[in-house]
Amino acid sequence: MNSLLSFLAGILSTALLAPCVTGFPQVQNNQAALAKQSSIIFSGTVSQLGAVSFVGVPQSPQTIVVRVDSVLKKPPAVSLKEGDNITVEVKDPSAFQQGAQATFYAEGWIFGSGVAVKELGHDFSPGGGAPAEAVRTAETALGRMQKQISDQDLQNRIALSDLVVIGHITDVHRWTIPKSAAARYPISEHSADWHEAVLQIKSILKGTKPKGGKMAVRFPLSRDVAWVNSPKFQKQQQGIFFLKRDQVSGDPTATLGGYQVAAYTCLKPGDWLPLSDEARVRSLLKK
Repeated sequence: MNSLLSFLAGILSTALLAPCVTGFPQVQNNQAALAKQSSIIFSGTVSQLGAVSFVGVPQSPQTIVVRVDSVLKKPPAVSLKEGDNITVEVKDPSAFQQGAQATFYAEGWIFGSGVAVKELGHDFSPGGGAPAEAVRTAETALGRMQKQISDQDLQNRIALSDLVVIGHITDVHRWTIPKSAAARYPISEHSADWHEAVLQIKSILKGTKPKGGKMAVRFPLSRDVAWVNSPKFQKQQQGIFFLKRDQVSGDPTATLGGYQVAAYTCLKPGDWLPLSDEARVRSLLKK
């Protein structure tokens, strides 16, 4: 918890010193860029150097084990909580020592009986804590920064999507590529375990509503590192779907209700959002 308080206090102190610190916009932009690039952000305490936290992770001088003090950002599919040990492949192992506290900006690497990540950047936590009022102010600043990043990402996501729809899943089943299309399927060591969901459309936010108001959406159920962050769907799940025509599974078409239709994919974190985000999505569509 102390590392989280220090992290928030650091944001606060940087913000308060902004008028008199040369280069503050660059520091702020660098932090925002790291937060945007990272799929996992956590604060923790270094417990072991040149070690790993579970079997299957290649041990090297660049791997360290960190005890998680708080999780600031992670995909829903990743199991990570306070008290867990996580392996971090760091850029500069000489910068760390046992007992050091830091906030790590990272991307997923290996998922098995534990979690291993690759460092994109880090902020060492200064000594001491932060008063409650300072923490509240810093949390507000952090929330504002995250919202700005989120809105920018969301606008980009809308622009890149072929369809943006509100709807619910009526059926989910395993999908196997037809033999006629298998030759076009890229061979990969990262099996996707493709599944196909039938999406009943309630309203269209971008694009043209398909005939019959239903569409086929393919997604990888695999927990492989290449797919672990992709949305995983189940029956009756509802929300906002950001869809692209399928150019990944190997077959761009699907059979729905006896007819051949275009297949779509929903692959990246954030390509599905809960209905609570509808107003925000609609407001960004107007910009």
